[in-house]
Amino acid sequence: MYKKTMKKWGLGAITGVLVLGSLTPIIQPYTTVSAAENTIKQLKASGQGTISDVMFEDLNGNSVQDSNETTGVAGIKVELYNDQGTLVSTSTTGTDGRYTFSNVPDGTYYLHVDMSTLPSDEKLYTTQGINGADGNSSYFTISGGNTITGFHFGFYPQQGAIQSFVYNDTNKNGQKDSGEAGISGVHIALYNEAGSKVADATTDSSGAYSFTAVKPGKYYAKADIPSDYKYQSSTYFGADGTTGYFSVASEQTLHNELNLGLSTLNNSAVSGTVTDAATGNGLANTRVELHDVQGNLIDAQQTDASGHYNFTGLAAGDYYTKVVIPSDYDFVSSNGFGSDGNSNYIQLNGENTSSNYSIALKKQVKDNSAVSGTVTDATTSNGLANIRVELHDVQGNLVDSQQTDASGHYNFTGLAAGDYYTKVVIPNNYDFASSNGFGSDGNSNYIQLNGENTSSNYTIALKKQAKTTISGVINTPSGQGVSENVSLYNVDGTLVKTVATNSQGNFSFDGIAEGNYYVKASIPEGYTFESSQGFGSDGNSFYLQADGTSNISNLRLTLAQKTGQIRSTVFNDLNKNGTQEAGETGVAGATVTLYSNTGAVVETTTTDANGLYKFETITPGTYYVKVTPPTGYENLANAAFGDDGVSGYIAVEAEQTRTDMNASVVATVNPNEVSDMKWINNKDGSKPSVGDGGTITIANDYLDSYNNKNVNVQFFNKEDQVVSTKGWTVTLSDPSLLTPITGNPVLLAFTHTEKTGSTLVTVKDADGKVVRTFTIVVTGPATVLATDIDLNTTNINTTVGATGKVDATVQPTNATNKNLTYTPADSSIISVDANGNWTAKKAGTTTIAVKTTDGSNITKTITVTVTDPNAVANAKWIYQTGFTPDTNLANGDTITVPNTYKDGYNENQVDVAFYNSAGTLLDPTSYQVTLSNPDLFSSVKASATKTHIAFTHTEKTGSSLVTVKDAAGNTVRTFTIVITAPATVLATDIDLVTTNINTTVGATGTIGATVEPTNATNKNLTYTPADSSILSVDANGNWTAKKAGTTTVQVKTADGSNITKTVNVTVTDPTVLATDISLAASSITAEVNDTGKVDATVQPTNATNKVLTYTPADASIITVDANGNWVAKKSGKTTITVRTTDGSNISKIVDVTVNKSMADRMKSADLEFVLGRNAPSSTKAYVYPHSADVPAGVTYRVESDTNPASTIQVGTSNGVYHQEIESSLSLGAWSAAGNGPNVRLIATYQGVDYLVTEGSSTNYLKANYTKHVFTD
Repeated sequence: MYKKTMKKWGLGAITGVLVLGSLTPIIQPYTTVSAAENTIKQLKASGQGTISDVMFEDLNGNSVQDSNETTGVAGIKVELYNDQGTLVSTSTTGTDGRYTFSNVPDGTYYLHVDMSTLPSDEKLYTTQGINGADGNSSYFTISGGNTITGFHFGFYPQQGAIQSFVYNDTNKNGQKDSGEAGISGVHIALYNEAGSKVADATTDSSGAYSFTAVKPGKYYAKADIPSDYKYQSSTYFGADGTTGYFSVASEQTLHNELNLGLSTLNNSAVSGTVTDAATGNGLANTRVELHDVQGNLIDAQQTDASGHYNFTGLAAGDYYTKVVIPSDYDFVSSNGFGSDGNSNYIQLNGENTSSNYSIALKKQVKDNSAVSGTVTDATTSNGLANIRVELHDVQGNLVDSQQTDASGHYNFTGLAAGDYYTKVVIPNNYDFASSNGFGSDGNSNYIQLNGENTSSNYTIALKKQAKTTISGVINTPSGQGVSENVSLYNVDGTLVKTVATNSQGNFSFDGIAEGNYYVKASIPEGYTFESSQGFGSDGNSFYLQADGTSNISNLRLTLAQKTGQIRSTVFNDLNKNGTQEAGETGVAGATVTLYSNTGAVVETTTTDANGLYKFETITPGTYYVKVTPPTGYENLANAAFGDDGVSGYIAVEAEQTRTDMNASVVATVNPNEVSDMKWINNKDGSKPSVGDGGTITIANDYLDSYNNKNVNVQFFNKEDQVVSTKGWTVTLSDPSLLTPITGNPVLLAFTHTEKTGSTLVTVKDADGKVVRTFTIVVTGPATVLATDIDLNTTNINTTVGATGKVDATVQPTNATNKNLTYTPADSSIISVDANGNWTAKKAGTTTIAVKTTDGSNITKTITVTVTDPNAVANAKWIYQTGFTPDTNLANGDTITVPNTYKDGYNENQVDVAFYNSAGTLLDPTSYQVTLSNPDLFSSVKASATKTHIAFTHTEKTGSSLVTVKDAAGNTVRTFTIVITAPATVLATDIDLVTTNINTTVGATGTIGATVEPTNATNKNLTYTPADSSILSVDANGNWTAKKAGTTTVQVKTADGSNITKTVNVTVTDPTVLATDISLAASSITAEVNDTGKVDATVQPTNATNKVLTYTPADASIITVDANGNWVAKKSGKTTITVRTTDGSNISKIVDVTVNKSMADRMKSADLEFVLGRNAPSSTKAYVYPHSADVPAGVTYRVESDTNPASTIQVGTSNGVYHQEIESSLSLGAWSAAGNGPNVRLIATYQGVDYLVTEGSSTNYLKANYTKHVFTD
């Protein structure tokens, strides 16, 4: 056994204290019994002393046994030694972890813990007074029967955990996938290797279960599989719900390794399709019911857009499905269904699927087809009213006829299935123009109707006949046409159209309809009325009557034209003032052209010997003149002409002579003839002329105004205009003195060096002609010494690797020698070449001496500071909790955090960043970090963003010295991180997002509750519903509304603070909105005074609000009460809007057609008495039924009140348009004018008599031998 020895040394003792893994000697007096800051409680007592303490589970790591740390660690052997190293006594901790040495005599002692007796399922966590490495304590003294305590170990249980799920493995792949729901309420028991139950767990709402505080060892688990589930998959569990043996290691958590996949026993399904037999497409929204064999309804669905239905999650048993055949459909065929929509019996075993059932239905055919269209005016596109449209079957039989309404529309409704065509009876004064579906005879294509469809795309456009042409001519007496716009007006002054005369003056208005018109032709300026045919002197014609077919021609308007002239001179303007004066003669041979304002040449002439030009027959109008001077002259701008010889626009009026168009011209000058040479671009701005043979003298440091070493000369003509030097050549007698530059076309330049001397310059033009000779003399200046050095800056602050240039200039600017030298005091910091270009080599400070080289010995100094951008100048503790401001971190500083510390990104990290002297963030990837206590951290590494080093701490407490070095091995920062155990912070309040939950059955949600303050140690809450049958809540606050009612949920803290908040809950049944309205019929056809009811039903059948409103578009045609009961009021067409009232805003339209009553229809006939209409000598009765109202089979008779009364049978209607029914007998005395008897026309239809008309027979008497005029 190891024994700790002590060497006596005066009044003190040297003992070993473990600091960062090594023994460091310190001196302590005997009376100071704990060098490790032990707490020694000296309890005064008589007799012998006592040594006692507890080995316990120190769960919070603070080395103090707190009130909630009640678990002692048993079986630890503790030995008591005196200061000579002799074993005095031995004690072993009991179940409470306590060891005790009693009746200890006065003296000096130390304790030794036998480290081999520490339990394997406990981890040494903290120490107090005892070295955790060798088990030895520091020395202590027993004196006067005192009691010594404060020597103990703190442990942390080395326990594992199990966290897994029981779930519905719907895809049967043996793993829990996204979307696979957990199964709640499953019981799992955990057993140790000996078969003893260790713990129980029940899955929560997500299917999760867990076992905590599991001691290392072998175990097995057993799950009670619910009766409505069966085993599906698991790594450890078998089909009986029991696992094999598995091991749990110290501090190991088995995550998802003990997952158990189950599958529901109710996995059967029944599916099928309802189709339209006519199209083969699926029928949507057809109700399908699932029943058991007793007929009980199990479930119901509406088919989807493809006609499919699918009942899933079905248990084993016998079923049948029922397709509720809509009232407007009939059974056609099926696979597995009968004609009543009921299927065969279907046997399910809880796993199988029955999917081969299908049924085909056909829609019942009704007389609901319609044909509609429009007749329009091709000219206006407006509808044509009162046009007869007939509906015929394909045999040509008239089925119905209508007159188009005010918009040109017609609409035949209530038609049975069959083939039809429509006929538009084209009026005599109209022609066919275009159509969609009609021929030029007004007959449409054949129209196929199935009793349900509507054909509505038929249109025909007619145009009123308009074939009259109105034409004429506007000319001069010579027969020349006059260009002019001519307009045609209605007699009310409405413009019909405007045309332009052609080159012969002819005009024509084509396609003119019947009516009265007049033609208006404005007499142009410069013309006067001469004569006409059909026109007045004001240019307006007489009224013209067009009949729409005949032409009106031979209109004529003859106009006489007025003229003007121009007479002016082209002259030599010697004084160039734009005015002809004495001595300025005319110029002959100039070409003068007169242009119209459109640019067309009107006339061209040439000036005579006196310069005179003239245009004598100018039609009044706007013109301009152009003068082209003869060779040797050029135009000069004056008041009448520009320098291009073109005048502005001028007006020439009838009978006017203009003499103000004189044109100035001047003799031309040779622009390339040199008259003068000037020395230009001098800095003083002078431009001295240099004559032929002249001299230019310069110093050899001469600079022009552009600071170039150039002598610049320019050449001018007599007009003082620059002469181009393009193509010129230069010859020098001493070419070494100057270099000629001839590239610039407006000057010559001569570049000089510092050489002195003179040279003769000969300049020739492009033709080789000498234009100038002159001499350039170059002299040398006196030497000018430097007087100063100008520096752009006296400080260079830069970084390693940077480059630049010393900006230094010798003064004065005309100093002869401007060279400088650049000498760095330390070239290892910065180097400088002969031109002042520098490169920063390393960090440091130095100087650069800048010196003249002309003997003036002038020197200037530049101070240089070079820094390294990668050198660490500062460190900061960043990303602190809540992103509080960063903390500067100097060498030797300390960062103290609790072991629960999380940074601003909620990570268990202390984040440290490094900066250079400019404050730029540095990349710490290459840094090396050394820790004196690496056990405090699970990792230390540079962040992925390369912005900082992250120290990820564990739950351990303690301190560690941190040393950070850069890539070169330089220490850039040392600091200490201290990890402490946090104090317990109790909850003070609970914040609720809401105190009221108002929801519907089946809804889910989460109670939003937060513990305050935010740093509370335990933030767990419990959620307890007062009535879980109304609302259930799991441990995480997730709730599910179960049934309608009111209750409360109590939210309570779990840290002992006993804070409670209440959430009020109201659950109601959900509102089911309407999704559709089913109409038994989408149209109503009735007669006046008929009644009925709109048969409408809200879908789905379980909709909450099934109330509907019924709104007629025209209540004068049909009225509807709140229950859908309707009364037909008058004939016409309208609609009824049926609408839901639950906010779903669903509506359906019912089309309404109300026809006249039979009594009204029978009145739709004309009665006439006529002599000689068809029989030359007989007066007979004629009836003309209106076929739009009167059907075939109506029998007519005329009754009279003669004495005795008599009756004449007239005949029977055949339903044909414009039928004439003639009586077989003559009327005789009935037709006597003035005193005829009273007569009645009676119509008999289907056994019922109807009075058509009644009155004196004379009322019906028509003129002899006339024909009937049809009005329908």
